[in-house]
Amino acid sequence: MSKGSNSSGLRRYNERVLISALRSLGLASKFELARLSNLTPQAVTRIIDDLESAGLVEQRGKLQRGLGQPSTMYSINARGAFSIGVNVGRNDIQILLMDFGGDVIGKVAHEFNVPNPDFLLEKVEQGVSYLQGSLSEEERARLVGVGLAMPWFMGGWQQELNMSDELAARWNSLKFDQELATRISLPIFLENDCSAAAIAELQFGLGRQVKNFLYVFIGTFVGGGVVLRGNLESGVHGNSGALASMPVSPSTLDSAPPLTGPFDVLANRASIYVLRRHLNARGFPINNISELPGVLPQAQQAVDEWIDDCAQALTFGIFSATGVLDFEAIVLDGNLPREIVAQLVERLRAMVANLTPTGVYLPEILTGTLGVDARAIGGAILPFYANFSPDTTVMLTNQASADQRS
Repeated sequence: MSKGSNSSGLRRYNERVLISALRSLGLASKFELARLSNLTPQAVTRIIDDLESAGLVEQRGKLQRGLGQPSTMYSINARGAFSIGVNVGRNDIQILLMDFGGDVIGKVAHEFNVPNPDFLLEKVEQGVSYLQGSLSEEERARLVGVGLAMPWFMGGWQQELNMSDELAARWNSLKFDQELATRISLPIFLENDCSAAAIAELQFGLGRQVKNFLYVFIGTFVGGGVVLRGNLESGVHGNSGALASMPVSPSTLDSAPPLTGPFDVLANRASIYVLRRHLNARGFPINNISELPGVLPQAQQAVDEWIDDCAQALTFGIFSATGVLDFEAIVLDGNLPREIVAQLVERLRAMVANLTPTGVYLPEILTGTLGVDARAIGGAILPFYANFSPDTTVMLTNQASADQRS
Protein backbone atom coordinates (compact mmCIF):
# COMPACT_ATOMS: atom_id res chain seq x y z
CA MET A 1 0.00 0.00 0.00
CA SER A 2 1.27 3.51 -0.79
CA LYS A 3 2.54 5.57 2.13
CA GLY A 4 1.64 9.19 2.67
CA SER A 5 3.77 12.15 3.67
CA ASN A 6 3.13 14.81 6.27
CA SER A 7 4.61 17.56 4.08
CA SER A 8 1.94 20.17 3.33
CA GLY A 9 3.12 20.30 -0.28
CA LEU A 10 1.84 16.76 -0.81
CA ARG A 11 -1.74 17.28 0.37
CA ARG A 12 -3.34 16.03 -2.84
CA TYR A 13 -1.09 13.00 -2.91
CA ASN A 14 -2.06 12.19 0.67
CA GLU A 15 -5.75 12.46 -0.25
CA ARG A 16 -5.16 9.87 -2.95
CA VAL A 17 -3.28 7.60 -0.55
CA LEU A 18 -6.27 7.57 1.80
CA ILE A 19 -8.78 7.03 -1.02
CA SER A 20 -6.67 4.10 -2.25
CA ALA A 21 -6.45 2.69 1.28
CA LEU A 22 -10.21 2.91 1.76
CA ARG A 23 -10.79 1.26 -1.61
CA SER A 24 -8.52 -1.63 -0.61
CA LEU A 25 -9.89 -2.04 2.92
CA GLY A 26 -13.54 -1.42 2.13
CA LEU A 27 -14.19 -0.09 5.63
CA ALA A 28 -11.75 1.61 8.02
CA SER A 29 -11.49 4.04 10.91
CA LYS A 30 -9.32 7.15 10.89
CA PHE A 31 -6.94 5.43 13.31
CA GLU A 32 -6.52 2.45 10.95
CA LEU A 33 -5.96 4.77 8.00
CA ALA A 34 -3.30 6.72 9.91
CA ARG A 35 -1.47 3.53 10.83
CA LEU A 36 -1.52 2.11 7.31
CA SER A 37 -0.70 5.36 5.48
CA ASN A 38 2.09 6.57 7.81
CA LEU A 39 0.26 9.88 8.23
CA THR A 40 -0.41 11.55 11.57
CA PRO A 41 -3.89 11.09 13.07
CA GLN A 42 -4.41 14.85 12.83
CA ALA A 43 -3.59 14.87 9.10
CA VAL A 44 -5.89 11.91 8.46
CA THR A 45 -8.73 13.58 10.36
CA ARG A 46 -8.46 16.78 8.31
CA ILE A 47 -8.22 14.96 4.99
CA ILE A 48 -11.04 12.49 5.67
CA ASP A 49 -13.31 15.29 6.88
CA ASP A 50 -12.60 17.22 3.67
CA LEU A 51 -13.18 14.14 1.50
CA GLU A 52 -16.46 13.54 3.30
CA SER A 53 -17.52 17.14 2.65
CA ALA A 54 -16.64 16.63 -1.02
CA GLY A 55 -18.85 13.54 -1.13
CA LEU A 56 -16.03 11.11 -1.94
CA VAL A 57 -16.15 9.16 1.34
CA GLU A 58 -18.98 8.52 3.77
CA GLN A 59 -19.54 7.40 7.34
CA ARG A 60 -20.75 3.82 7.75
CA GLY A 61 -21.65 3.69 11.44
CA LYS A 62 -19.53 2.88 14.48
CA LEU A 63 -17.62 -0.26 15.42
CA GLN A 64 -16.48 -1.32 18.90
CA ARG A 65 -13.02 -2.87 18.91
CA GLY A 66 -11.64 -3.51 22.37
CA LEU A 67 -11.86 -0.96 25.16
CA GLY A 68 -12.65 2.71 24.73
CA GLN A 69 -15.06 4.59 22.51
CA PRO A 70 -16.37 2.92 19.33
CA SER A 71 -14.68 4.07 16.14
CA THR A 72 -16.51 5.81 13.31
CA MET A 73 -16.02 3.74 10.16
CA TYR A 74 -15.59 5.21 6.69
CA SER A 75 -15.85 3.86 3.15
CA ILE A 76 -15.77 5.10 -0.42
CA ASN A 77 -19.02 6.84 -1.40
CA ALA A 78 -20.08 4.95 -4.51
CA ARG A 79 -22.08 7.96 -5.76
CA GLY A 80 -19.19 10.34 -5.13
CA ALA A 81 -17.78 10.10 -8.66
CA PHE A 82 -18.52 8.39 -11.96
CA SER A 83 -16.60 7.32 -15.03
CA ILE A 84 -17.47 6.04 -18.50
CA GLY A 85 -15.47 3.22 -20.05
CA VAL A 86 -15.48 2.65 -23.81
CA ASN A 87 -14.08 -0.37 -25.62
CA VAL A 88 -13.77 0.09 -29.37
CA GLY A 89 -13.03 -3.32 -30.87
CA ARG A 90 -12.67 -4.55 -34.41
CA ASN A 91 -16.09 -6.25 -34.35
CA ASP A 92 -17.78 -4.88 -31.22
CA ILE A 93 -18.01 -1.96 -28.84
CA GLN A 94 -19.03 -1.73 -25.19
CA ILE A 95 -19.78 1.54 -23.38
CA LEU A 96 -20.42 1.36 -19.66
CA LEU A 97 -20.98 3.65 -16.69
CA MET A 98 -19.09 2.91 -13.47
CA ASP A 99 -19.60 4.41 -10.03
CA PHE A 100 -16.80 5.27 -7.60
CA GLY A 101 -17.26 1.94 -5.85
CA GLY A 102 -16.37 0.09 -9.04
CA ASP A 103 -19.85 -1.18 -9.89
CA VAL A 104 -21.10 -1.07 -13.49
CA ILE A 105 -24.46 0.73 -13.37
CA GLY A 106 -25.22 1.11 -17.08
CA LYS A 107 -24.10 -0.42 -20.38
CA VAL A 108 -24.56 -0.09 -24.14
CA ALA A 109 -23.12 -2.59 -26.66
CA HIS A 110 -23.06 -3.08 -30.45
CA GLU A 111 -21.64 -5.64 -32.87
CA PHE A 112 -20.62 -5.04 -36.49
CA ASN A 113 -18.71 -6.76 -39.29
CA VAL A 114 -16.24 -4.06 -40.38
CA PRO A 115 -14.91 -1.27 -38.10
CA ASN A 116 -16.01 1.92 -39.86
CA PRO A 117 -14.69 4.90 -37.84
CA ASP A 118 -17.63 7.18 -38.65
CA PHE A 119 -20.10 4.54 -37.44
CA LEU A 120 -18.05 3.94 -34.29
CA LEU A 121 -17.67 7.62 -33.45
CA GLU A 122 -21.43 8.07 -33.79
CA LYS A 123 -22.21 5.04 -31.62
CA VAL A 124 -19.75 6.07 -28.91
CA GLU A 125 -21.11 9.63 -28.88
CA GLN A 126 -24.67 8.31 -28.60
CA GLY A 127 -23.74 5.80 -25.91
CA VAL A 128 -21.92 8.36 -23.78
CA SER A 129 -24.87 10.74 -24.06
CA TYR A 130 -27.32 7.98 -23.12
CA LEU A 131 -25.34 6.99 -20.02
CA GLN A 132 -24.91 10.62 -18.98
CA GLY A 133 -28.68 10.98 -19.20
CA SER A 134 -29.14 8.18 -16.66
CA LEU A 135 -27.52 10.39 -13.99
CA SER A 136 -29.01 13.34 -12.16
CA GLU A 137 -27.68 16.82 -12.89
CA GLU A 138 -25.63 16.74 -9.69
CA GLU A 139 -24.22 13.31 -10.53
CA ARG A 140 -23.31 14.36 -14.08
CA ALA A 141 -21.10 17.05 -12.52
CA ARG A 142 -19.23 14.21 -10.82
CA LEU A 143 -18.31 12.46 -14.08
CA VAL A 144 -14.50 12.57 -14.15
CA GLY A 145 -13.93 11.41 -17.73
CA VAL A 146 -14.14 8.79 -20.45
CA GLY A 147 -11.60 5.98 -20.63
CA LEU A 148 -11.12 4.78 -24.21
CA ALA A 149 -9.74 1.25 -24.67
CA MET A 150 -8.99 0.23 -28.25
CA PRO A 151 -6.43 -1.76 -30.25
CA TRP A 152 -3.39 -0.09 -31.70
CA PHE A 153 -3.04 -0.50 -35.50
CA MET A 154 -6.76 -0.48 -36.27
CA GLY A 155 -5.88 -0.24 -39.95
CA GLY A 156 -3.90 -3.47 -39.85
CA TRP A 157 -4.94 -7.07 -40.51
CA GLN A 158 -6.88 -6.01 -43.61
CA GLN A 159 -7.25 -9.44 -45.17
CA GLU A 160 -8.47 -11.04 -41.96
CA LEU A 161 -11.07 -8.29 -41.47
CA ASN A 162 -12.07 -7.93 -45.13
CA MET A 163 -11.12 -4.28 -44.79
CA SER A 164 -10.72 -2.15 -47.91
CA ASP A 165 -7.53 -0.20 -48.61
CA GLU A 166 -9.54 3.02 -48.31
CA LEU A 167 -10.86 2.12 -44.86
CA ALA A 168 -7.43 0.99 -43.68
CA ALA A 169 -5.91 4.27 -44.86
CA ARG A 170 -8.62 6.18 -42.99
CA TRP A 171 -7.78 4.37 -39.77
CA ASN A 172 -4.06 4.87 -40.26
CA SER A 173 -4.52 8.64 -40.55
CA LEU A 174 -7.19 9.01 -37.83
CA LYS A 175 -6.58 9.95 -34.19
CA PHE A 176 -9.77 8.39 -32.85
CA ASP A 177 -9.44 9.83 -29.35
CA GLN A 178 -8.86 13.34 -30.69
CA GLU A 179 -11.84 13.08 -33.04
CA LEU A 180 -14.00 11.80 -30.19
CA ALA A 181 -12.91 14.75 -28.06
CA THR A 182 -14.59 17.11 -30.55
CA ARG A 183 -17.91 15.33 -29.95
CA ILE A 184 -18.06 14.96 -26.16
CA SER A 185 -17.27 17.44 -23.40
CA LEU A 186 -15.52 15.06 -20.98
CA PRO A 187 -11.75 14.43 -20.68
CA ILE A 188 -10.62 11.35 -22.61
CA PHE A 189 -7.98 8.89 -21.41
CA LEU A 190 -6.60 6.44 -24.00
CA GLU A 191 -5.14 2.95 -23.48
CA ASN A 192 -4.61 -0.21 -25.51
CA ASP A 193 -7.66 -2.45 -25.18
CA CYS A 194 -5.96 -5.55 -23.80
CA SER A 195 -3.75 -3.50 -21.49
CA ALA A 196 -6.95 -1.91 -20.18
CA ALA A 197 -8.43 -5.38 -19.67
CA ALA A 198 -5.31 -6.35 -17.71
CA ILE A 199 -5.79 -3.25 -15.54
CA ALA A 200 -9.39 -4.33 -14.88
CA GLU A 201 -8.30 -7.83 -13.86
CA LEU A 202 -5.59 -6.32 -11.67
CA GLN A 203 -8.03 -3.96 -9.95
CA PHE A 204 -11.19 -6.04 -9.64
CA GLY A 205 -10.23 -9.65 -10.32
CA LEU A 206 -7.35 -12.04 -9.76
CA GLY A 207 -4.88 -9.18 -9.42
CA ARG A 208 -5.95 -8.80 -5.81
CA GLN A 209 -4.06 -12.06 -5.10
CA VAL A 210 -1.69 -12.49 -8.07
CA LYS A 211 0.78 -9.65 -8.68
CA ASN A 212 2.90 -10.98 -11.57
CA PHE A 213 1.01 -12.33 -14.55
CA LEU A 214 0.66 -12.33 -18.31
CA TYR A 215 -2.90 -11.42 -19.22
CA VAL A 216 -4.24 -12.99 -22.44
CA PHE A 217 -7.51 -11.84 -24.01
CA ILE A 218 -9.09 -13.73 -26.92
CA GLY A 219 -10.94 -11.14 -28.99
CA THR A 220 -11.27 -10.71 -32.74
CA PHE A 221 -7.48 -10.99 -32.45
CA VAL A 222 -5.57 -12.21 -29.43
CA GLY A 223 -3.89 -9.57 -27.27
CA GLY A 224 -2.42 -9.23 -23.84
CA GLY A 225 -1.03 -7.19 -20.99
CA VAL A 226 2.00 -7.56 -18.72
CA VAL A 227 1.55 -7.12 -14.95
CA LEU A 228 4.65 -7.09 -12.74
CA ARG A 229 4.73 -6.36 -9.00
CA GLY A 230 1.11 -5.27 -9.14
CA ASN A 231 1.61 -2.71 -11.91
CA LEU A 232 0.84 -2.71 -15.62
CA GLU A 233 4.11 -2.60 -17.57
CA SER A 234 3.21 -1.00 -20.89
CA GLY A 235 6.71 -0.78 -22.39
CA VAL A 236 8.55 1.95 -24.30
CA HIS A 237 5.87 2.23 -26.99
CA GLY A 238 2.88 1.23 -24.85
CA ASN A 239 2.79 -2.08 -26.70
CA SER A 240 3.80 -4.72 -24.14
CA GLY A 241 1.72 -7.85 -24.43
CA ALA A 242 1.36 -7.56 -28.22
CA LEU A 243 0.80 -11.29 -28.48
CA ALA A 244 -0.92 -11.23 -31.87
CA SER A 245 2.40 -10.97 -33.74
CA MET A 246 4.23 -13.62 -31.68
CA PRO A 247 5.70 -16.32 -33.98
CA VAL A 248 4.22 -19.82 -33.61
CA SER A 249 4.11 -23.05 -35.60
CA PRO A 250 1.58 -23.50 -38.46
CA SER A 251 -2.07 -24.22 -37.68
CA THR A 252 -3.32 -27.81 -37.62
CA LEU A 253 -6.79 -26.78 -38.85
CA ASP A 254 -7.68 -27.73 -42.42
CA SER A 255 -9.63 -24.46 -42.67
CA ALA A 256 -6.42 -22.44 -42.28
CA PRO A 257 -5.01 -20.86 -45.45
CA PRO A 258 -1.62 -22.02 -46.72
CA LEU A 259 1.37 -20.62 -44.85
CA THR A 260 3.16 -17.86 -46.80
CA GLY A 261 6.28 -17.55 -44.64
CA PRO A 262 8.61 -19.56 -42.40
CA PHE A 263 6.24 -19.31 -39.41
CA ASP A 264 2.71 -18.33 -38.47
CA VAL A 265 1.68 -15.77 -35.83
CA LEU A 266 -0.48 -16.24 -32.77
CA ALA A 267 -3.29 -14.07 -34.15
CA ASN A 268 -3.84 -16.63 -36.91
CA ARG A 269 -4.44 -19.42 -34.40
CA ALA A 270 -5.72 -17.98 -31.11
CA SER A 271 -8.34 -15.47 -32.26
CA ILE A 272 -12.10 -15.33 -32.65
CA TYR A 273 -11.86 -14.58 -36.37
CA VAL A 274 -10.12 -17.98 -36.76
CA LEU A 275 -12.93 -19.69 -34.84
CA ARG A 276 -15.54 -18.02 -37.07
CA ARG A 277 -13.64 -19.07 -40.20
CA HIS A 278 -13.40 -22.66 -38.98
CA LEU A 279 -17.09 -22.80 -38.09
CA ASN A 280 -17.99 -21.45 -41.52
CA ALA A 281 -15.86 -24.17 -43.13
CA ARG A 282 -17.69 -26.80 -41.07
CA GLY A 283 -21.11 -25.54 -42.14
CA PHE A 284 -21.95 -23.32 -39.18
CA PRO A 285 -21.77 -19.78 -40.57
CA ILE A 286 -21.83 -17.00 -37.96
CA ASN A 287 -21.12 -13.30 -38.45
CA ASN A 288 -20.60 -12.37 -34.79
CA ILE A 289 -19.53 -14.31 -31.73
CA SER A 290 -22.88 -13.59 -30.04
CA GLU A 291 -24.39 -16.08 -32.53
CA LEU A 292 -22.17 -18.92 -31.29
CA PRO A 293 -24.46 -20.17 -28.47
CA GLY A 294 -27.19 -20.66 -31.08
CA VAL A 295 -25.16 -23.25 -33.02
CA LEU A 296 -23.95 -25.16 -29.97
CA PRO A 297 -23.94 -28.12 -29.31
CA GLN A 298 -24.22 -29.02 -33.02
CA ALA A 299 -20.92 -27.24 -33.68
CA GLN A 300 -19.13 -28.52 -30.56
CA GLN A 301 -16.76 -30.77 -32.53
CA ALA A 302 -15.63 -27.85 -34.69
CA VAL A 303 -15.23 -25.70 -31.58
CA ASP A 304 -13.17 -28.47 -29.94
CA GLU A 305 -10.89 -28.57 -32.99
CA TRP A 306 -10.30 -24.84 -32.69
CA ILE A 307 -9.73 -25.11 -28.91
CA ASP A 308 -7.01 -27.74 -29.47
CA ASP A 309 -5.28 -25.64 -32.13
CA CYS A 310 -5.64 -22.46 -30.10
CA ALA A 311 -4.30 -24.10 -26.92
CA GLN A 312 -1.29 -25.51 -28.74
CA ALA A 313 -0.39 -22.09 -30.15
CA LEU A 314 -0.90 -20.42 -26.77
CA THR A 315 1.34 -23.04 -25.15
CA PHE A 316 4.25 -22.04 -27.38
CA GLY A 317 3.50 -18.37 -26.74
CA ILE A 318 3.41 -18.92 -22.98
CA PHE A 319 6.77 -20.71 -22.98
CA SER A 320 8.31 -17.86 -24.99
CA ALA A 321 6.89 -15.20 -22.67
CA THR A 322 7.75 -17.09 -19.48
CA GLY A 323 11.30 -17.62 -20.70
CA VAL A 324 11.76 -13.84 -20.81
CA LEU A 325 9.70 -12.82 -17.77
CA ASP A 326 9.28 -15.33 -14.95
CA PHE A 327 5.50 -15.00 -14.62
CA GLU A 328 3.67 -16.33 -11.60
CA ALA A 329 0.55 -16.99 -13.65
CA ILE A 330 -1.13 -16.73 -17.03
CA VAL A 331 -4.63 -15.23 -16.84
CA LEU A 332 -6.81 -16.13 -19.83
CA ASP A 333 -10.09 -14.44 -20.72
CA GLY A 334 -11.97 -13.45 -23.83
CA ASN A 335 -15.05 -12.34 -25.68
CA LEU A 336 -16.35 -15.91 -25.69
CA PRO A 337 -19.08 -17.88 -23.92
CA ARG A 338 -17.80 -18.72 -20.44
CA GLU A 339 -18.01 -22.47 -21.02
CA ILE A 340 -15.67 -22.17 -24.01
CA VAL A 341 -13.19 -20.09 -22.00
CA ALA A 342 -13.30 -22.80 -19.31
CA GLN A 343 -12.70 -25.55 -21.89
CA LEU A 344 -9.80 -23.62 -23.38
CA VAL A 345 -8.19 -23.06 -19.97
CA GLU A 346 -8.54 -26.76 -19.11
CA ARG A 347 -6.93 -27.80 -22.41
CA LEU A 348 -4.19 -25.21 -22.04
CA ARG A 349 -3.32 -26.40 -18.53
CA ALA A 350 -2.92 -29.96 -19.79
CA MET A 351 -0.72 -28.95 -22.74
CA VAL A 352 1.49 -26.65 -20.68
CA ALA A 353 1.96 -29.35 -18.02
CA ASN A 354 2.83 -32.01 -20.62
CA LEU A 355 5.15 -29.89 -22.76
CA THR A 356 7.00 -27.65 -20.28
CA PRO A 357 10.65 -27.61 -21.42
CA THR A 358 13.65 -27.86 -19.13
CA GLY A 359 14.69 -24.57 -17.56
CA VAL A 360 11.23 -22.96 -17.36
CA TYR A 361 9.13 -22.69 -14.20
CA LEU A 362 5.55 -23.77 -14.79
CA PRO A 363 3.15 -20.80 -14.43
CA GLU A 364 -0.32 -21.28 -13.04
CA ILE A 365 -3.03 -21.07 -15.72
CA LEU A 366 -6.02 -19.09 -14.41
CA THR A 367 -9.39 -18.05 -15.83
CA GLY A 368 -10.07 -14.32 -15.97
CA THR A 369 -13.08 -13.06 -14.06
CA LEU A 370 -14.51 -10.22 -16.17
CA GLY A 371 -15.12 -11.67 -19.64
CA VAL A 372 -16.30 -9.49 -22.49
CA ASP A 373 -16.56 -6.37 -20.32
CA ALA A 374 -12.93 -6.48 -19.16
CA ARG A 375 -11.72 -3.98 -21.76
CA ALA A 376 -14.44 -1.40 -21.11
CA ILE A 377 -14.10 -1.84 -17.33
CA GLY A 378 -10.40 -1.16 -17.72
CA GLY A 379 -11.28 1.93 -19.72
CA ALA A 380 -13.57 3.15 -16.94
CA ILE A 381 -10.75 2.74 -14.42
CA LEU A 382 -8.47 5.14 -16.34
CA PRO A 383 -10.21 8.43 -15.37
CA PHE A 384 -10.44 7.27 -11.75
CA TYR A 385 -6.75 6.41 -11.79
CA ALA A 386 -5.83 9.78 -13.28
CA ASN A 387 -7.88 11.68 -10.71
CA PHE A 388 -7.53 9.60 -7.55
CA SER A 389 -4.57 7.20 -7.71
CA PRO A 390 -1.48 7.89 -5.54
CA ASP A 391 1.12 7.49 -8.27
CA THR A 392 4.49 9.21 -8.03
CA THR A 393 3.84 11.58 -10.92
CA VAL A 394 1.17 13.33 -8.84
CA MET A 395 3.61 13.63 -5.94
CA LEU A 396 6.38 15.02 -8.13
CA THR A 397 4.07 17.48 -9.88
CA ASN A 398 2.77 18.77 -6.57
CA GLN A 399 6.29 18.98 -5.15
CA ALA A 400 7.48 20.97 -8.18
CA SER A 401 4.61 23.40 -7.72
CA ALA A 402 5.49 23.79 -4.05
CA ASP A 403 9.15 24.41 -4.90
CA GLN A 404 8.20 27.12 -7.40
CA ARG A 405 6.11 28.91 -4.77
CA SER A 406 8.86 28.81 -2.11
